[in-house]
Amino acid sequence: MVLEVLQIIISVILIGVVLLQAKGSGFGAALGGMSGGGVYRTKRGLEKTLFQATIILVIAFIFVSFLSVLSQK
Repeated sequence: MVLEVLQIIISVILIGVVLLQAKGSGFGAALGGMSGGGVYRTKRGLEKTLFQATIILVIAFIFVSFLSVLSQK
């Protein structure tokens, strides 16, 4: 039960972080996101923080999902 609730919380936060990163629309465009962009540039500031948070949340989600499957056996 606890793992399922934790999985839902992580997934909702992960969805929010991914939506904040969206380029060309919404919050990402308000912060200077490029809509087409074939130019490589480094991530800085909030963009870098959101990118790192996405990676951490995906790892946490996979870990909690794995634990949830193991606990059901």
